[in-house]
Amino acid sequence: MKTVLKWGKEEIFLSVPDRNVLAVLEPSGGEPVADLAAEVARLVKHPTAGPSLEEIVAANKAKTAAIIVNDMTRSTPTAEMLPPLLEELERLGVPSSGIAVVVATGTHRPMSDDETRQTVGDAVFAKYRVENHDCDSPDLVDMGTLSTGNRLMINRTVAEADLRLAIGEVLLHYYAGFAGGRKSILPGVSGRETVMTNHRMMTAPGVGIGVVDGNVLSEEMVEAVRDFCPLHFIFNCVSDSSKHIVRVVCGHWYDAWREGIVTFRKFNFAPIAQKADVVFLSAGGFPKDINMYQAHKALYMASRAVRPGGTLVFFAELAEGYGHKVFEEWAKRRLGMDGAIEAFEADFRFGAHKLYYLARLAKECTILLYSRSGREDSELMFCEKAESLADILPSLAEKYGENFTSYVIPQGGIVLPMEDA
Repeated sequence: MKTVLKWGKEEIFLSVPDRNVLAVLEPSGGEPVADLAAEVARLVKHPTAGPSLEEIVAANKAKTAAIIVNDMTRSTPTAEMLPPLLEELERLGVPSSGIAVVVATGTHRPMSDDETRQTVGDAVFAKYRVENHDCDSPDLVDMGTLSTGNRLMINRTVAEADLRLAIGEVLLHYYAGFAGGRKSILPGVSGRETVMTNHRMMTAPGVGIGVVDGNVLSEEMVEAVRDFCPLHFIFNCVSDSSKHIVRVVCGHWYDAWREGIVTFRKFNFAPIAQKADVVFLSAGGFPKDINMYQAHKALYMASRAVRPGGTLVFFAELAEGYGHKVFEEWAKRRLGMDGAIEAFEADFRFGAHKLYYLARLAKECTILLYSRSGREDSELMFCEKAESLADILPSLAEKYGENFTSYVIPQGGIVLPMEDA
């Protein structure tokens, strides 16, 4: 079979004998929500799970509300979703003067006024109080200590509001399993040390992409909302592989979010009957493969389809190399796979987590990297450099035999292979 894989702004034509290809893994597309604002207006009265917004406002005798929204690192269409929600809140007796929109920056930098205005929309920015969460603010509220011992520090505007609402998105997440739901609180509007303490659990057993049950890191986030800082109402978008919003789930922060995960799996998971000797994958081209820091997500997801001792053939241009200062510094320490894993577990550092994941993966299978990175940098990222396209197939046939099995994943960053139970 012949397929086209994106590589930077170019295309690579890959030809693999039919006998060697188990399947081309591509997620199914969905039917986009035709009118997002109208859907939000409908859902406030008829939520996916739990009582309506009217019932919640009445039960809490709410006069103030904090609406938590994503920052610009997410593609959530917040500006379209806010107006019908705000209109309903005011209709229910929550005055505009009592409503604040809080951007859940987590530990990210605050957005500029122009960025914030673009995120929430001009009209909302002009009429309502809009603030960027500051994880280092001295004015955070101590909500108590979680069962893990983590001290939960929360944005004061959020903590003191009669109602806490959130607009977010159900997405795959490296260590939280899925974004959305409880993540609007932790890490969204939490203090830096609260977030870092939570994220240090990323190396714990059971923590991983697409996994929430038995994931201690996610379970701590759930506890933070359930027992300490409740969300009263959420809207979470669910997109397909083409980034079309195919559903909005709404209402109860946990039940609606879990329903969103069910929908996400339907449109973005690719079932496989077995793991293969080889997986050929592209990160999806520019800008997804501009550096390894960005491209690694595709590699990590595709690894679900390769057997132990197999090979991931990774097509990623990496025009900017590593893509993160800490990641590059740690790679150039030449710690080796075991050393990188041990060093990261002993000294948690953002950025270094990419090297940690690469080391763990490289201990399980070979990563054959076709990129612009040189041999030395490839090896420092625990990859073998593929010098020539022409040499790839013969080398695999020599390693696994002429009848090796493989999958082809043209867009590795948006499809998660899942072995049938």
